[in-house]
Amino acid sequence: MCNEYLKRAAATDLAELFSEYGVPLRIDEAASNRSLDEPIRPTERATILRPIDPAQPQNGLEMLDLRWWLVPAFHKGPVKDWRAMSTNARIETADTSPAFKDAYRRRRCLVPLTSFIEYSEPAGWKKGQPKQRNEISWAGEDIRFFAGLWERSAPTDFPHGLESFAFITGPAPADMATIHDRGPPVLTLRQGLAWLDLKGSGKAAFKTPPPAGTFDVQVRPREQLMSPEMRRLL
Repeated sequence: MCNEYLKRAAATDLAELFSEYGVPLRIDEAASNRSLDEPIRPTERATILRPIDPAQPQNGLEMLDLRWWLVPAFHKGPVKDWRAMSTNARIETADTSPAFKDAYRRRRCLVPLTSFIEYSEPAGWKKGQPKQRNEISWAGEDIRFFAGLWERSAPTDFPHGLESFAFITGPAPADMATIHDRGPPVLTLRQGLAWLDLKGSGKAAFKTPPPAGTFDVQVRPREQLMSPEMRRLL
């Protein structure tokens, strides 16, 4: 679930948001310059924000691009041999799963987004047919955050190491119940900073899904998200 999302926000937008909260944001100059209209999918590099000092997240974060699909530290073979679907960490087991528990305790991050995608099976759908693509957003369409986990591993085909991430998922909120039984917590910056506090409530803050009316669910075929220039290239 939730294996596609969008971040229609530039680095300057993030920097401005963090400045309002008095939290310094260090921007990696090598960050991706991908189109803001291009959906982000598993194994691609995407923006995360992580504390420079995990014990003091309010003192400053760094923005950089990591691989979306967490490869745990204990994996020693090539990346392709890690086949477990670890784009998402279930809230029920994020603190006990071998793939995620150490990152949950030590390496939390924020994953900025402006909407995310869930696929569903419309009435009359049959196996082999395309599923319905639904875009989930919120009032104001401001920048929000997934509660992320990041890890550093040493696959044999990455001699200098690999950093990758996943994000937390839990029971679907009421607005999504008809299209999926799971959904990621979507955080404001204030909630995100609380998530980064390793001594805080952690996943306990997400046990109660948000009330109905929090999200807007719209059918969005892929071509509707493309700019006219991109569509002409198809």
